[in-house]
Amino acid sequence: MLRDLAALADARYDLLVIGGGIHGLFAAYDAADRGLSVLLVERADFGSGLSANHQRTIHGGLRALQSGHIGKVREQIVERRTWARIAPHLVRPLPFLIGTYRFTKRSRLALRAGFAAYDLIGRRRNVDVPTELHLPKGKVESAAATRKLFPGIAPDGLTGGAVWYDYQTRHPDRLNWTVALAADRAGAHLVNYADAIAPLMDGRRVAGARVRDGLTGREHDIQAAVTLIAAGGALGRTLQAFGLDSPPPMLRAMNVLLNRPARDIAIAARGASGRMLTAVPWRGFVLAGTHQSAAPVERTECTPPAEAIGQMLDDVNAAFPALKATAADIRLIHYGLTPATTSGGRADLLAEPQIIRHATRGTAGAMSLIGVKYTTSRLAAERAVDLVCRELGRPHRRCRTSSRELPHAGISDVEGRLMETGRALGVDLDRDVLDHLASWYGSEAPDVVRFAAERGQLDRLSTETPVLGGEVTYAAVHGQAARLSDAILRRTALGSAGHPGQAALQRASVLFAEARGWAADKTARELADAEAIYPNRFNEP
Repeated sequence: MLRDLAALADARYDLLVIGGGIHGLFAAYDAADRGLSVLLVERADFGSGLSANHQRTIHGGLRALQSGHIGKVREQIVERRTWARIAPHLVRPLPFLIGTYRFTKRSRLALRAGFAAYDLIGRRRNVDVPTELHLPKGKVESAAATRKLFPGIAPDGLTGGAVWYDYQTRHPDRLNWTVALAADRAGAHLVNYADAIAPLMDGRRVAGARVRDGLTGREHDIQAAVTLIAAGGALGRTLQAFGLDSPPPMLRAMNVLLNRPARDIAIAARGASGRMLTAVPWRGFVLAGTHQSAAPVERTECTPPAEAIGQMLDDVNAAFPALKATAADIRLIHYGLTPATTSGGRADLLAEPQIIRHATRGTAGAMSLIGVKYTTSRLAAERAVDLVCRELGRPHRRCRTSSRELPHAGISDVEGRLMETGRALGVDLDRDVLDHLASWYGSEAPDVVRFAAERGQLDRLSTETPVLGGEVTYAAVHGQAARLSDAILRRTALGSAGHPGQAALQRASVLFAEARGWAADKTARELADAEAIYPNRFNEP
């Protein structure tokens, strides 16, 4: 995937997508697959905002059932199944546990009845899904089993626990990237570190955008028949820059990876905020959240203030007291701003995605896609592209993103092909390296190994990680990684579970700098920025 904004600015596009999170990426993929000419610009790196800040789970809408929203439940079950069909390599079944209590809506009787209804609605949940990804029916556990699985669960009135299954994304950052690859393969052009700073106007019609290249500082006019704003946490800022409507309020959303060993089960409980939180296993540790601010925050906020981190830990510890989490236990904070709504003086997350045709409000040529759930991002993008096609007056072509497997995401004999590649090259990869490569890259793994072998970079970045030196160079050459943080967080698995250790990070910075042609001072700044991502360095030798 080549990055050349100056060359791309010479063309006129059917669709300009502003925002390279999961909603924007799916919109670009779908539109290009339907035959539209598409350019997507993202002011940071692809998938670096809200699409990286979630609980690594693909939900089937069980919570919506409690509110009686049957259509929403059915929709989420269908989309959960779609993820298992288009990205089988990158999801896995994960059990979730919540306590049951006497004389409440979460009694054993109520949960049994709920599971019966849920299983009926989702009776086709495993159709055309690989056998190893089939989701079992929900069940109710005893109080003794629940206490064993969930130490510290509130004991008063506890009658047992309810267990259901959803999918966990094995590598969410890699999953985002495979959607970007699908868009690229379909013919869309994608450019990261490209900020849409102002609209191009043709009378009262938006005719594209002025885009600043974040790597060169140059500005380019991108002409497009329709502009779709899918800017996630930057939505308010972008709408203001384009003079479009009143931006929605934004809430702060956070998840925190804690230095606590995790069992292979997710648990759910109410926090001090009254919101339901979950603690899920992630790379051997506990990922807890999602905590949100009680009130809207400034749209310009870039990092969480210290008091917000303290409030989140209070919320998490109230839900999961056995964690006894402190700031010193934080390995990584996932943070972002998310569009919200206010009612009765209270702010909360949007319940449904929104697609706004700004032509109905006096500005033609522009639309906004306001996404709310990772699970339904593909469907929300499909609906947005349907409207784009109507705006363009094009024949309504069928969306195929729900039926086409994403690049490299299959579960065919990846390990066997990887081992054959090693034999052909005369290299013997360690078992943990093989497992890592197959898990992260899927069918792309042999290409990565050949690339690394050609450059003499088949060595690990350090003894503490299975990530190879060649993977970092591969990210710079073939992955449009522009910053060191892109390589360690989103193109490789090096830094997604906390600080990878000083030796690995130093080595990664040297290899990445060589591939990018950086001078020593630039490399030092990038290394310092990467270090700042991690509150604590648990893995340093």
